[in-house]
Amino acid sequence: MYCRLLIVDDDQMVLDALRRELMREPHIGVDGIEVETFQSPAEALTRITEADGDFDVAIVDYGMPQMDGIAFLDLLRSRRPDTIRILITGSIDLEGSIAAINSARVNHLITKPWHEYDLKSRVALALREREIGRGKNIWLGESDDFAHPFRLLLVDDDQSLLNALVREMSMQGRLTREPQPLFDIVTATSARQALVSVANRCPDIVLSDYAMPDMDGVELLYQVRGRCPRCVRILMSGRNDLTVLQQAINVAGVYHFVGKPWDAGEMRVVVTEALTYRRLLMA
Repeated sequence: MYCRLLIVDDDQMVLDALRRELMREPHIGVDGIEVETFQSPAEALTRITEADGDFDVAIVDYGMPQMDGIAFLDLLRSRRPDTIRILITGSIDLEGSIAAINSARVNHLITKPWHEYDLKSRVALALREREIGRGKNIWLGESDDFAHPFRLLLVDDDQSLLNALVREMSMQGRLTREPQPLFDIVTATSARQALVSVANRCPDIVLSDYAMPDMDGVELLYQVRGRCPRCVRILMSGRNDLTVLQQAINVAGVYHFVGKPWDAGEMRVVVTEALTYRRLLMA
């Protein structure tokens, strides 16, 4: 496999360092690498609209004066949705991390100063995940039934919050005005209970709290990802912890992050978008 990389950073020294490290041995497990670098996000966006502007991986800095990395990757996602999106930053805050997950749908988040091994492993892992996702073998063991009800797994060790989620999701199902329920809702008050449910049948969407006594939500969603790759994973948390959000992207590959206490309207939008994404995965 030949890999084309797009790197965007307003600092030429960073561009040179990234190019140098990605091009030298040990390589990332591909037959060849072609790297194009841009200091200007606008010029990079022009490049991707050209006939030969399809890149396998985009590595983009967060803090750029003309356009931040999240805005750039969001535009890239709309124009080249198959390109792997990696955000690299030394200054991103909590709000930025949430936007990286929810808007740009970044595949990986790397912090500065980075380690060469971490940089290459992220690129190699993202490439491998995409290739596996294109193969037929990833779907083994999961239902091919496109019709709803969709199986929705809700996980929270707080029973009152879990009940509130069930009520909200049940209400969203009724809003469709279809004769058949939109969701088959399954609940779990612990991560281990959730994994038992997943072992019996893969959910279409799993919505999990982060802070649970037996296993945190990132680890749970990571395990769900391994067992049910097409399951859309959503993480909820009331913790303002940047590390948690980085792990949510890099380890669990979450589709969306929802802060707690969550807003009912926002939750409806999140789940509706997750259903749309799930249908795309099933197509």
